Amino acid sequence: MDATIRTHIEHMHEDLAKRDSLRLNTDWLKQALLNVPRHLFIEQYYDDEAPDGIARVESPIPTAKQLEAIYSDRGLMIREDPHSAASQPTLIFGMLDDLKLTHGCKVLEIGTGSGWNAGLIAFRVGAESLVYSIDLQADLVEKARKHLNSAGFTEVNLRAGDGGLGWDGETFDRIIVTVGSPDIPPAWIESLAEGGILVMPLKTRGAGDPILRLHKQGNTLTGTITRWAGFMDLQGNFKSSTENALEPSSDPVLEALLQEEPTFAPLRAYVGSDCALYLRLNGEPMETLWEYKEQRGMHSGLLDRELPALCVPRSVYEPKPENRVDAYGNPQGVDRFITKIEEWVNLGSPKITDYHIELIDPAVSADEVPHSYVDKRPNATLRFSLPDVPLSRDQN
Repeated sequence: MDATIRTHIEHMHEDLAKRDSLRLNTDWLKQALLNVPRHLFIEQYYDDEAPDGIARVESPIPTAKQLEAIYSDRGLMIREDPHSAASQPTLIFGMLDDLKLTHGCKVLEIGTGSGWNAGLIAFRVGAESLVYSIDLQADLVEKARKHLNSAGFTEVNLRAGDGGLGWDGETFDRIIVTVGSPDIPPAWIESLAEGGILVMPLKTRGAGDPILRLHKQGNTLTGTITRWAGFMDLQGNFKSSTENALEPSSDPVLEALLQEEPTFAPLRAYVGSDCALYLRLNGEPMETLWEYKEQRGMHSGLLDRELPALCVPRSVYEPKPENRVDAYGNPQGVDRFITKIEEWVNLGSPKITDYHIELIDPAVSADEVPHSYVDKRPNATLRFSLPDVPLSRDQN
């Protein structure tokens, strides 16, 4: 291996090994980075500083700037229309940690992308033929095949197809989903072996894509949320637009509200994805806004189209630290939203990692378990519960 590339890999290893969120064996992590070099899987990525906005990676040895980007802890957009990205290494290794891979595991990956994740999985389980990866985009699959071959992985099972349908009735010890899914398709549940683990990002619109880690026990799945993330949307038969972010310029109700001058109300705590998930589970119309008030990026907001009212929690650091709500529209709707946020604070501001999750029968009521919330999707009904909430919290 070229000495410059090895130096970049060692620097990445040192950086990732320091992360408290990663519990992977550091020796295995270094060997994985050396044996599945990331630069072999990145042919191009989008870079604002490139002449046409695209950095085309030089082969066999990328430029110093390209190596710095590839071996940094950042996600890289590798294609537009349709979008595809090489996920942030911290997120990839965090999800592999969630998967609890062992030697000899048979693994299904939904969303092949560049192929790097499939290569890392193959290296971990010790047998390429135990790894199956599927992507709806046929050209991405062929590029991933080329990337894997260049890294010495010639027996990984690759296929172009709808990942929501599984893989011909095959059964797997582990299933990892690397696209945000608005549901849990039946095929994923049916093809997961008893005692198996499913790791997947669940689209929740206003709360991002929390990563679920679910164990199969009998006919049900139970587990937790391990971390927050943001992924491209699942395509194919199980695609759904109901979980997509809103664009103010294309939503007349939202656009009209944002024309108003907002009022401001202070909050007792920072409101981020933890609160957004709580509000979503409590039936509030939590939505994610793109480019809120000409600010690039995602902003969680509460939108009531009937009143109408919009409430956008923000953290403002200038001129002094302050947590507040930017409120538009009907004051009654705004007051209701703020009351719900206060309820979350009074519960002790539960984090997304505090919830216990269980796949349940759609007819089961949330009231059967204290501090539980039912989230009904087209194919799966999930109960999120807070088993460790002290009674004193309700009395605050």
